Amino acid sequence: MNQQEETIQHINKKRRIQSTLCLPLELISEILSKLPTKSVGRFRCVSKLWASITSDPYFINKFETRSTKEKPSLLFTFKRSDRLFVFSIPQDRHTPNQPHSISSQPVHSYHMRYPKHCSFLPKESVHGLICFANQSKPMIWNPTIRKFLTLIWKGLMVFLAYDPVNAKHKVLCMPSNETIDECRVFTLGSAQESWRKIKTNHKYLLRSYDTSYACINGVLYYKAYPDQTENVSTIIMSFDVRSEKFHMIKFPWNNIRYCGELRLYEGMLACFRSNYPGQGITLWILQDAEKHVWSRKNFQTPFSYYDQSLKTVCNLTGITDSGELVYVRERFYKLFYVLYYDPKGNRFHRVEYEGIADDESRLKNGLVRSRLFNIHIVSNHIESLMYS
Repeated sequence: MNQQEETIQHINKKRRIQSTLCLPLELISEILSKLPTKSVGRFRCVSKLWASITSDPYFINKFETRSTKEKPSLLFTFKRSDRLFVFSIPQDRHTPNQPHSISSQPVHSYHMRYPKHCSFLPKESVHGLICFANQSKPMIWNPTIRKFLTLIWKGLMVFLAYDPVNAKHKVLCMPSNETIDECRVFTLGSAQESWRKIKTNHKYLLRSYDTSYACINGVLYYKAYPDQTENVSTIIMSFDVRSEKFHMIKFPWNNIRYCGELRLYEGMLACFRSNYPGQGITLWILQDAEKHVWSRKNFQTPFSYYDQSLKTVCNLTGITDSGELVYVRERFYKLFYVLYYDPKGNRFHRVEYEGIADDESRLKNGLVRSRLFNIHIVSNHIESLMYS
């Protein structure tokens, strides 16, 4: 490149900067807020001004409002050595009502470095963030901006909650397998970032193997037990994220062996209980928390936990906005597909997604001879710029 070309490039760059400075900040913010998340992250490197705009709480909240109006995604993640692979597909089915189809929807993916000997057990996505315990320390993951935040506290059980009124995430940390009447709470992004003790108003204990929870409309729900007796009935604890008040909700049945998974169903808390093979599943929906009122639905799914026709184990991972149950295999080799079950029409649809387990994707990610297993699936995920 000669000196004349360098001079022309320098002049053009200077003009671009000057033209940018001539635009009102409100207009720049408005333009940036309408861009895809990946573009927002890239444009942060343009200048300190743009980085400041896109990191401002007002901009982030505006971006969050737009994200909540979009359809949620399913995240598929797994570790190989010191690499973490992340794939994202639409949670709702965008295919015709045929038993089998190949989706034309794009699969968004990336991989990043992750400590080789650290555990990775993501659970619920709560307004764009995912929380799990790594060596008993709470870790917050934002898949959108590819960042992890480790909190300085040790606790065997961690839950993530979100207050939609004040747009704040809170982390609850408690010990397991012992009777407690208080917990630790940490508010992310607060001016005073420290753990606080809060009384739960009820004595109960948590089981380390029973970590299912859900955060719905500013209320966190998780399973607990009144005492250490093995055959005692399960209860639901609720935590109002804004007021930080706890309440106890009686479970819809007394058999501890069938306590089920907590899920979001049509905007309400629901508990799924898998019945014996061939008998489908039972769905209990919380109608009134104060009166402990639940409604019941039985779904005769066309396949059991182990599907003989597909020769594989299928796990219930989520529910779409249209009420379809989403099942995903435990292991994959070349074909990656999702099973959508429509309980109203009593039929299922198998949708294949290219770009995850096929030969081209394996070659690109160095997984040619590797069977995909230990896959963690996170449902109801939305994009977020929180804590960036």
